Amino acid sequence: MWPAALASSELQAAIAGATHYEQRMLRLFGIPESTIATTLREAERSVEGLDRLEVTTCLRRGEVEVVVRHEPESEPAYERLAALIAERHPRALFSTDGSLVDDQVAELVQGLRLAVAESCTGGLMAARLTERAGASAYFVAGLVTYSDAAKAALLGVDASLIERHGAVSPEVADAMALGALERAQADVSVAITGVAGPGGGSEAKPVGYVCLSVVRADGEPLTTLARDLRLPGDRAEIRDRSTTMGMHLLRALLRGEDAPL
Repeated sequence: MWPAALASSELQAAIAGATHYEQRMLRLFGIPESTIATTLREAERSVEGLDRLEVTTCLRRGEVEVVVRHEPESEPAYERLAALIAERHPRALFSTDGSLVDDQVAELVQGLRLAVAESCTGGLMAARLTERAGASAYFVAGLVTYSDAAKAALLGVDASLIERHGAVSPEVADAMALGALERAQADVSVAITGVAGPGGGSEAKPVGYVCLSVVRADGEPLTTLARDLRLPGDRAEIRDRSTTMGMHLLRALLRGEDAPL
């Protein structure tokens, strides 16, 4: 019924004069939405034709999306805006074609063997990495080592290391990543350990404190990127944002870049 309605002469006549709009999306990571708001205020002063663009921003999964709709003749104004954003946020801007970091990682990891070691995320990182069809070409194994004993038994993390630094620490995250790399005979691994809450936090390691490590076996010494940071939100948001941070660390490692902001 709907295809027939679309093809009807009455509807075609009604929409004949409709304006065509282009839609473009930029994605950024590592900066708050307020920072993009500041850049857009600067664009009001410096980007000719900005008033011809419909610009919206949205914070989603810890990333900032900038969506721009415009008529085809306003493409030069969009290009000027995109250039300004790229100039002001070169490290944060990771997608100029709307592609997700998940898409980029899936492409970058082709030909490699990938393993995951998780604690606070409870398998969410592995689930995210295997969402796309064809993940079996690169994903080898995911180990959820929630307890200290499991970290020692399944990943070979030294119990004395956990005792000295705590299960949520950069040192243990590095050891988890190395253990996953070795146990799964992988080329690349990512590890996450943190305090997802709502309880379990302390003054030194509050709720939202997360440690991540990614390792690539491409020679000696191994290539490693790591971050420890405090993420905002409730338990579900902290766990989800931890996987986003893991994705961006993987992307940076596979591209030979520094850790994201």
